[in-house]
Amino acid sequence: MKSATLDDRRRLVMPPECPAGSAVTIQELDETTWVIKRQMPSRKFKVVLLTDVKRLPDDPEWEKVEHAFAKHASQTLPEPKE
Repeated sequence: MKSATLDDRRRLVMPPECPAGSAVTIQELDETTWVIKRQMPSRKFKVVLLTDVKRLPDDPEWEKVEHAFAKHASQTLPEPKE
């Protein structure tokens, strides 16, 4: 996409494929070069549907890992205000 069009307020006029109000990032490469990139929503997610799970099986090894996660997270929390 190339654009050399400015409006009367020196704003860049984007092509019709980029609707008004679109999220963009602007990166300055040098004094006369700018890269404008339209930000698209992330599609890097997956959904996993589980059948009716009432209780997960006991796993002592995984519980040690969970405990380590919780211990680390609790150390990063601020002290509560009284």
